[in-house]
Amino acid sequence: MSNGVVVTATRRRSDGGPSARSLLISVLGQWVGPSDTPVWNTTLVSALDALGIEERAARQAVNRTAADGWLEGESIGRYTKWRLTPSGRRLVRTSAQRLQRSFAPGASWNGRFLLLALTGTAPDRVTRDRLATGLDFEGFGVLSSGLWIAADLDARAGAEALLESVGHDGTALMFSAETIEGAETPAEVVAMAWDLDTAAAAHEAFLTEFDGVVPADDREAFALRTRLAHEWRHLLSVDPALPPQLLPADWAGTRAREVFHACYAAWAEPATSYYTKLADESVMS
Repeated sequence: MSNGVVVTATRRRSDGGPSARSLLISVLGQWVGPSDTPVWNTTLVSALDALGIEERAARQAVNRTAADGWLEGESIGRYTKWRLTPSGRRLVRTSAQRLQRSFAPGASWNGRFLLLALTGTAPDRVTRDRLATGLDFEGFGVLSSGLWIAADLDARAGAEALLESVGHDGTALMFSAETIEGAETPAEVVAMAWDLDTAAAAHEAFLTEFDGVVPADDREAFALRTRLAHEWRHLLSVDPALPPQLLPADWAGTRAREVFHACYAAWAEPATSYYTKLADESVMS
């Protein structure tokens, strides 16, 4: 499956499309992270070009992502080769695990919730926003200020990686529970912590964008497959991928997962061929 990553909000351009940096994160997660091999700067810029990002914005996105601690560079003559940092690799790994879990949500759910309580000095606004967005992606909902809940005990690893990446200097307490005070049933817990109407609308939008789409060539297959994984990652910022026991019987996410699997497999060969061509051309340039 996709190896997309998320730390900060999935930024959108003024026209509603994803930003250069957020698309770069998806390129790193899907095409660079799995092999953990260095990648030329020109490869990343060319990949973003296929996704509709102009060269100047692409280069700025690479530099900003490196400044944020995702990448470390090596200068070779006039060129730069990038590698994911240790923290970047960990975020790729935990985010990939989150994506995998979203494709089979709650397969072995035992009826227990994971609670996360944070104590200590309140973080600054930027750190607070990064933390909230990252916890959204990991499937956490909010019960009250400083108290999050997930229906997936495996969200612990992602939460720990996120807390490390944002530099949280307080205490993080995580524990599981079968009941939540103020809620008599799991469905009431869901109503308290998550907005399923927004999540359902996001799934419908995903289906509108990708269901039935056929790429014209390898370049378009690369762009579509990267966007497919990118938009699924973005979707997980509003959909906690709850166990089936906690969802409506006609949940739109079921069909969305089917479309993701079908498209991701169908576009794999031409998309990989195009990315390999980009990497090879960068080596020869």
